[in-house]
Amino acid sequence: MIETAAILAGGRGTRLGSLTQGMPKGFLTLGGDPIVQESIEKLIDCGISQIIIGTGFGDHYYEQLASQYTQVRCVKNAAFMNSGSMYTMYQLRNLLVGRFLLLESDLIYERAALEALIQSEDDNVVLASGLTHSGDEVYIETDQASNLVTMSKDRLAVSQVDAELVGICSISTEAYSAMCRFAHRVFNRTLQLDYEDVLVGITDDIPIHVLKINGLAWAEIDDEAHLLRAREVVYPEILSRDESATEQNMLQQ
Repeated sequence: MIETAAILAGGRGTRLGSLTQGMPKGFLTLGGDPIVQESIEKLIDCGISQIIIGTGFGDHYYEQLASQYTQVRCVKNAAFMNSGSMYTMYQLRNLLVGRFLLLESDLIYERAALEALIQSEDDNVVLASGLTHSGDEVYIETDQASNLVTMSKDRLAVSQVDAELVGICSISTEAYSAMCRFAHRVFNRTLQLDYEDVLVGITDDIPIHVLKINGLAWAEIDDEAHLLRAREVVYPEILSRDESATEQNMLQQ
């Protein structure tokens, strides 16, 4: 049973410019609440009782949000201006115990994404989809057992494209410890290290399953084009699917 989730929210979201009005990307609003708050609500509905948010830019927004939820706690990456997502994740190492979900703060997704990871028999899982062609994709290559080989935003760095990274994973204690050890060695040279690169870096020792769900409704919002696609195409589909799933669950009860 997974009871903990970590949300990486240390980035500045510079590519969105004035669209965020100085707020972190997680506070973009497509419906009634900020997208990160919608993510928190889905996590709680799926049985997650502890949510650790690694913050940086605009950390006071997240602190205010945490005051509304007893399940939420924030940890600031004070070096967010000069570091990558793995350094934010590294700041949470004293709080993440046991298998946990790892999410990015600028995602929208249907509830089925979380349920698929929680129900997976594999401890270490990267959630993936078919290609969205949305721009700025992270391409994934897998082996014959559907385990992670590599992933990159550079299409030429991937021998074959088998899936696209969604930005939600499940991580075991063993894998997280390996990630922290790997990262610590790199931090001696630079703090600019992303968690995706670290996951690839530990695959020789720890298999990481890639769970590909074709047709999954999700989007990452990094720029104006992403925001437009999310608002006009993906978010309405998520609302429809989540509503249908809720109605079906009620009928089965």
